[in-house]
Amino acid sequence: MQTLNTLLERRSPVALINTREDSLDLGAKPSPRGFGLFPGNRPGKDLLEDSLFVTVCVALALALRLALFPHETYDYHNYLSHWYDHLRQNGFQGFKTGFSDYTPPYLYFLWLATHLPLPKLYAIKSISLVGDFALAFVVLLLVRLKYDRRSVWLAAFAAALFAPSIFFNSALWGQCDVIFTTFLLAALYCLLRDWPGRALLFFSIAFAFKLQAFFLLPLFLVSWTKGKLPLKYFLLIPAVYLTLCLPALLSGRPLSELLTIYLGQANTYPSLTSSAPNLYQWLPNKADVFGRPGLIFAATLVGGLCYACLKSETPWGERLTVRLALASAILVPFTLPYMHERYFYAADCIAIVYGFYFPRRFYIPLAVITISLFSYFPFLFGDMTVIKLPYLALCLAVVLVIVLVDLFKDLYPSSARHNVVAE
Repeated sequence: MQTLNTLLERRSPVALINTREDSLDLGAKPSPRGFGLFPGNRPGKDLLEDSLFVTVCVALALALRLALFPHETYDYHNYLSHWYDHLRQNGFQGFKTGFSDYTPPYLYFLWLATHLPLPKLYAIKSISLVGDFALAFVVLLLVRLKYDRRSVWLAAFAAALFAPSIFFNSALWGQCDVIFTTFLLAALYCLLRDWPGRALLFFSIAFAFKLQAFFLLPLFLVSWTKGKLPLKYFLLIPAVYLTLCLPALLSGRPLSELLTIYLGQANTYPSLTSSAPNLYQWLPNKADVFGRPGLIFAATLVGGLCYACLKSETPWGERLTVRLALASAILVPFTLPYMHERYFYAADCIAIVYGFYFPRRFYIPLAVITISLFSYFPFLFGDMTVIKLPYLALCLAVVLVIVLVDLFKDLYPSSARHNVVAE
């Protein structure tokens, strides 16, 4: 007891806080092992209980999504339905025209969906349905890196399946954000495993599906500056994009069109914010006045964040990787103009992982997901508003500050300790 008291007396308040943050009884960090290991003395019972839990989770998640499938949205009537019809009528030759403002990889899945024996609406939504389960599995893998308790892994799996903003996005809305986000999380998993080539490969695939994958670019740039990623691997980004566009190119689509799809998307929506709960909710909707300054402001903040990470002498590890991943996923769409409400989807998913890595911050994923969900309502349900968007933006700003403060405490622990002792 005397030894324990001596240790506690020598530790600063910041050190104690940081220790408590990760010391909840969720299981120790595992050594490399397979999925076949069951903690405890009754592996047979554990297997039965875990299998039952997974079966119930999957069944309920599937039933929940199927119950939402009949809902038809504006995006379905004006975009997805027409793209589906075009591919069904023209087959793969339909890719030679610019019938959609999406990149080809998602449209390949949509072409495959035209061959399913399902009604059109169900066929379209089934793409994201599969993605939801893939996403939940990757979340499980990420949490498995930190904990040696299968119950915690399965809790993370269930959290991803039943997060409202996730199943609203896929099953109700019919959007495909789950696809690129699954690859983003796979890239994060590879970073945590020190697999740089695979990390950039998955990040490149995510970018080929959605431009919003670049919200996590600060994480990869910082990883490069810390020696975790060789610069040559960044060549995978254009290489993978061109490779995935190759089938559309061979069908007759001009290369110039394929290379400028994202530029076209950037010019499609002129509003400073399209229901996104970001700082532009507090400004007049005048893109000609605030658009360009907003881009410069966002670039400045992101650059400052990267520089702060670069100057830190703290060894780069999983804590900083997960913290920076969420900080980037929130900061970039929060400060960029022309954002949509769905652009915080990646932050929703990373926040779930964050909550398990830092259980004392369990309220972070709850807050981020709730804010995203409420921001969906005005578009999905005819201007229905639970909480006004400027207030949602304020709530998200508070979350962002908390995440950034925690990140900077880990980046500069000696400074944080000095400040607490001085107080």
